[in-house]
Order: sequence, then C-alpha cells, then structure tokens
Amino acid sequence: KYPQSDPYGKTPEPINWKVLAVENGKALLISEKGLDCRVYHGDNTTMTWENCDLRKWLNGEFLEGAFTAEEQGSILVTPTPNPGSTVHGAAGGNDTEDKVFLLNVDEADKYFANDEARMTEATPYTVARGVFVNERTGKVWWWLRSPGYYVSDAAGVNYLGQLHKSGDNVSTTNNAVRPAMWVRVG
Repeated sequence: KYPQSDPYGKTPEPINWKVLAVENGKALLISEKGLDCRVYHGDNTTMTWENCDLRKWLNGEFLEGAFTAEEQGSILVTPTPNPGSTVHGAAGGNDTEDKVFLLNVDEADKYFANDEARMTEATPYTVARGVFVNERTGKVWWWLRSPGYYVSDAAGVNYLGQLHKSGDNVSTTNNAVRPAMWVRVG
C-alpha cells in the first residue's frame, strides 16, 4: 500500500502493478502509475544507481512502508546490471542487487511494446508532491536507473512514452518514480 488518491499522503491504498514478464516461477512488476515524485539524488553531482538517494529510499523506506513482512518475503533480491550509456558513454557504475529498483533503458525498451505502452499518469499524491504533468497528454516523465548524457544525469521516459536517454539532472525535482521488482509466483 502507498498513498495515492489522498494528496496529503495519510491514507495508503493498494498499489496496482503491471506485469511485464513471467519466467521461471517469478514475475517482473512495475507500478501502473508514478507513485511518487522524488529526486534521483539530492545533490547535483556525479551519481550512479549504486549510490543514489532514490535507490536507498526504494530499498529502505518505500520497501518497509509499502509492503507487509509477508509481501517483502515474496520480493526477490535481483541482480541489477548497470551498464553505461551506449549513446553518450557515461559510466553506469557497479552492478547492484536490489529488491526494488527502477528499470534501465534496455529493460524499458524490452518490456514495453511501444512508446504508448510506456506512458504513465501520476496519482493525486504524486501531483501534490510536485510532479510535472504534461497538459496535452496528462502523462508524466519517470526515472530510469541508467545514466544520461553525463553521469550527473539519469535517463527516463518522457510524457510521450519515449526513452529519454540523455536524461535529466539527478537533482531534478519533478519526475515520477515507478518502482519495479521481481516477485515469486505460484
């Protein structure tokens, strides 16, 4: 559960998940909507997924607050590859192991059929937290864990569903977060 329709964040509600893949007794899930509006990292500095504030939040406060102990037991620790930018050459940093993560550019390309499928909306809570909502589409920009043009940028998906490989500065304050995870099924 996570605050969604309550803009003040006081009333957690069940999270709706989109199933991106099912294989070998596990499923890859991503939130249907942008669940929060957070910076990738609090300082405008060189930053990779391994050490960013958003990774710490997802695998700490978010994981512990949004899931019961039983639910946490179904979330798998996942090897999380962090390749560098193939377009711009920015380093991706060390690979990590995470329970909750953001998709990387390759995963966002692989698991969604097209740009339209990647488009997402924000919850009222996320809007109250300052996410930018495009007036024409009603959709939001969401973070990926891949580096952008510089290592002080992180890639994302824009409000048209396009992969934005150049990214935004890691301290940008108006992008949405779509947590992803592999869970045990069956």
